[in-house]
Amino acid sequence: MMKESIEKIFKQNIKLIAEVDKIIYYFRIQNYDPALRLMVGITGELSLLIEDLLDDIEYISTNIYPIEAEHILNVMNGLLKAQECRDYIYLVDLFEIHVITLLTKLQEGILMQFGLPFDEKKYLDNINAISELKLDFISELKPLKETTELLGNGYSIVPTSSGLPTLAIETEEERYYLHSNHRVENEAFILANSWYDLNKDMYIVYGLGLGYHISQLANLDDNITIEVYESDINVINLACMFADLKDIIKRPNVRLIYDPKYIRLIDRVSKLEDNEEFVLHHPSVRNIKNNRVREELESYFIQQSSVRNQIHLLNGNFKHNIRNFNYTVDDLKEEFQGKDLYIIAAGPSLDKNFKKLKDVGGKGIILATGTVFRKLINEGIVPNYVIITDANKRVYAQIRGLEESKVPMLFLSTAYRGFARKYKGDKYIIMQKGYSKAEDFARDNNFQLYETGGSVATTALDIGIRLDCRRIIFLGLDLAYTDDYVHASGTSRRDLNDNSDLIETIDIYGNPIKTTKVLNIYRKWIEERIKNVRDIEIIDATEGGMKIKGMVYRGGVI
Repeated sequence: MMKESIEKIFKQNIKLIAEVDKIIYYFRIQNYDPALRLMVGITGELSLLIEDLLDDIEYISTNIYPIEAEHILNVMNGLLKAQECRDYIYLVDLFEIHVITLLTKLQEGILMQFGLPFDEKKYLDNINAISELKLDFISELKPLKETTELLGNGYSIVPTSSGLPTLAIETEEERYYLHSNHRVENEAFILANSWYDLNKDMYIVYGLGLGYHISQLANLDDNITIEVYESDINVINLACMFADLKDIIKRPNVRLIYDPKYIRLIDRVSKLEDNEEFVLHHPSVRNIKNNRVREELESYFIQQSSVRNQIHLLNGNFKHNIRNFNYTVDDLKEEFQGKDLYIIAAGPSLDKNFKKLKDVGGKGIILATGTVFRKLINEGIVPNYVIITDANKRVYAQIRGLEESKVPMLFLSTAYRGFARKYKGDKYIIMQKGYSKAEDFARDNNFQLYETGGSVATTALDIGIRLDCRRIIFLGLDLAYTDDYVHASGTSRRDLNDNSDLIETIDIYGNPIKTTKVLNIYRKWIEERIKNVRDIEIIDATEGGMKIKGMVYRGGVI
């Protein structure tokens, strides 16, 4: 049985750890206003904690964690002096090195001595809140005894250094956590901050877990609305047992939706508006039992992460590119309409038949991706156009030394700025869907928008469809590591150096072949994009690679 004084310290520490972590975060990013307001709030609480520790120092040092009164007082004096001098660097160092260490070590010692406490009253309050709100899954909830039986049967509740629990999911193959094993609210706060966008006032979140990330997101802004979708009723049951779920779902701006068949989630996401953001709690995505839905959400997560990681790069490129173009891709409609379009990608199988492009002549339009541009030129095959979409500076090597080429270039509005600035041939800009600055620019100038699908080949495909080509013929579209090669020779990295994280799929001949999750995403995107295309024949003349549903296979015949 936990002593009353120790229980008081334990509960105080949970709050203090969360608040101190926020103070550290805000000071580190030099956002002093919220940091100082939080400082005012915890100064008194820290003093009370120190008094409680000193009152019971002998018991705590013997049974919980060895502490020295002199050290604690020295740290407190250091905090006060640093605050008076406005030395926020030193202040944060003291918090990070000494205060957080002390608080977490106390929590770990208490948990080691007494175990993770269970509050039945909190559980009943959570159940009553669900009932009062008339949430439609109330009848699906298990009684307390059955919920307890989940522990050790696929689910584990594990204490953390902050004193709060985390949830682990167990399968025959793996075990993974839905939240941190350390300072769980700090992890949730950082995640919520990464999601938060001043331009969004509605968040659709997949994944409840124990609700830490939802609570932190709601705390960031009282004016936002949050819809939380969860498909695992067992997770909701465990949140009732071990989380302050009531404090989350009783907020007027938070709604919890149980969606075991994902019907409501899919419908909701299909209707996203500009002021709404769909975000994923990735550990919860791993817990999805429906393979198709899990793969789709993992694909979305990869794409979303890519955009978030590159947003500053995209914005910088866009600002330069809209000053450095001659035409838009829309201007090619008359030339492309009714013609055969040959899209040349850099897959390993390109080596088998790319020389046949010499026979195309005036019978079609050859659109080379940037990766194969030099390879074709070196072989004496001059494409009609080259297309570039990558935002990173490193891809400039694709055309370095070829800047004087007269081959017109198609480039995405967010492609690396050096292409548009240095290339001497005609430049046609592509305005893409899903990037707000391009959408605004296109609307203001009456330009068409194009879907990118995440890669240069998928972008080229959409252009061919929207410009009404007669046929679209792909070469080098392996989307896989044919013969254990990554790319065609003379293009980019050739050899497959690492087999980790690869998945296996079926090639055009029905044999197993290695690919990646990202390449598989492109395959799915292509299949979805061409599914309802009726008047254009889409041909895969690649002599290898992944099978793509909906394409006509010509075995290298172009």
